Amino acid sequence: MKNIIRIQSNEVAVVKADNWIISEEDNDALGSCEILPMKAWLARIKQGDDVNAALWIDVDDDAMELQDVIEKLSFICVFFEDFKDGRGYSTAYLLRKRLNYQGELRAFGDVLRDQLSLMRQCGFDSFAIKEGKDPYDATKGIKGLSVTYSGSVSQPNPLYRRVRR
Repeated sequence: MKNIIRIQSNEVAVVKADNWIISEEDNDALGSCEILPMKAWLARIKQGDDVNAALWIDVDDDAMELQDVIEKLSFICVFFEDFKDGRGYSTAYLLRKRLNYQGELRAFGDVLRDQLSLMRQCGFDSFAIKEGKDPYDATKGIKGLSVTYSGSVSQPNPLYRRVRR
């Protein structure tokens, strides 16, 4: 993957070297930095394989299928087929809040600067910016609004609970 932005300890950084590779289909010889489709990853787990690879969730995948194996994952990618499709935001929120996923959560696909602030609020902490876009420029999109009213993954308390009277 290229054009990676990562947030760690509230510090935003552009990652120069990222060895993760998206695999479109399952193969026998998995590399140490391969990201398998969720269905292929789950099939390997059901067969009893020890899978070191990460997984990626497609737009039609149900993240709740990971409920019993979420603790085995330290890296998940969520695919955005089109920037207008909001299912990836729901997937991220579900992973963080309902499944209590604590590992790295990366958005990839049609990911643009204007989406990054909301993606962060939903639980993403890394982003693969769309090819041809400047990741340094895109980091400006992470700050987003100076104040959000509702609670989110990144700021659980709504504004009325943050304001001191």
